[in-house]
Amino acid sequence: DEKIYTCQKKIEEIKAKAKEAERIAKRNKKIAIITTTIVCAVIAFIIVLNTVIIPNGKYNNAIALMDAGKYGEALLVFEALEGYKDSANKIEECNINIYGEEVWNKVKSVNVGDTYRFGSYEQDNNKSNGQEDIEWLVLAKEGTKILVISKEALDCKPYNTSYTDVTWETCTLRKWLNNDFINAAFSADERTMIPTVTVSADKNPDYSTNPGNATQDQVFLLSITEVNKYFSSDSARQCKPTDYAVANGAWESDSGNCWWWLRSPGFYQNIAARVRRDGDVERGRYVDPVDTAVRPALWIDLNS
Repeated sequence: DEKIYTCQKKIEEIKAKAKEAERIAKRNKKIAIITTTIVCAVIAFIIVLNTVIIPNGKYNNAIALMDAGKYGEALLVFEALEGYKDSANKIEECNINIYGEEVWNKVKSVNVGDTYRFGSYEQDNNKSNGQEDIEWLVLAKEGTKILVISKEALDCKPYNTSYTDVTWETCTLRKWLNNDFINAAFSADERTMIPTVTVSADKNPDYSTNPGNATQDQVFLLSITEVNKYFSSDSARQCKPTDYAVANGAWESDSGNCWWWLRSPGFYQNIAARVRRDGDVERGRYVDPVDTAVRPALWIDLNS
C-alpha cells in the first residue's frame, strides 16, 4: 500500500510538472507571437519611413527648392533620392536650368570610358602635315567636368632633367606640362576649358618616400593611387606611344607598348614611379633618363 501511495504521489507530481511546463510553453508562445508581431510592425514602419515618409519629405523639399529657383540645392537632394518617384527627370530639369540645354546635352553625350577629342599635338612625326587631334580617355565625370588622360603616350621627357632628389612639386616635367605642352597642344579658347585644380601629393603605397606638397596645376600625371583607381587591370594600363614620342626617345616593346611616368615617388627620392610595358606599376625609374613616355592628364570643363 505504501508503495502504491508513493507511486501515485510521484505520478501526480509528474503530471503537475507537465501541466506547469505546458502552461509556460503556451505563455512563451503567446509572448513570441506578440514579440514577433511588434518586431514585424517596427520593421514595416522603418521600411515605410525610409522608403516613403522620409524620401517623400525630401522629395517635397527638393520640389520647393526648385520652385524657389535653387536648382543646385535641389539637384543634390534629388541625386540623394536615388531614383525615387521621378527624381531622375527632376535631376535632368535642374541640370538644364543650371547649365542650359545646349551645354547639358553636350555633357550627357560624354561618359566614362569614352574617347574625347580635344586639342592637337604632333603625333605621326611628320610636321609637314600639321598636328593631329589628341584623343583622350575619359576616366571620371563630375558635373560638367571630365577627367581625361591621353589615349596614347604623346611625348618622351625625363621626370627631371638632372639626377637629383625631387618630387612632383619640383620636377621639370611638371613645369614642361604646364608651360610648353599646354601652349603647344591647346588654343587660347581651349586653355580656358582646362581648370586649375589641386593635385594631391599622393604617397607611394609601398615606400615612405617624401611625395612633396600638393600643387595647383592644369596638366598633371596620375599618381599610383589614381592609376589603380581608374584602370581596373594591367591590360587596361598598357599604353602605346605615338611615332613622335618614339622619335623623341620613348622605348617601345615588341608588342608596341611603352613605359609611362606617374607623378608618385619611387623607392628612393631620385626615382619616380611609372607603368611598365605590361601595365604593371613598378617601384620606379631614375628621374633623368629619356626613355619613358608621357601621358598627360587634365580636367576639361565642358561648360567653359
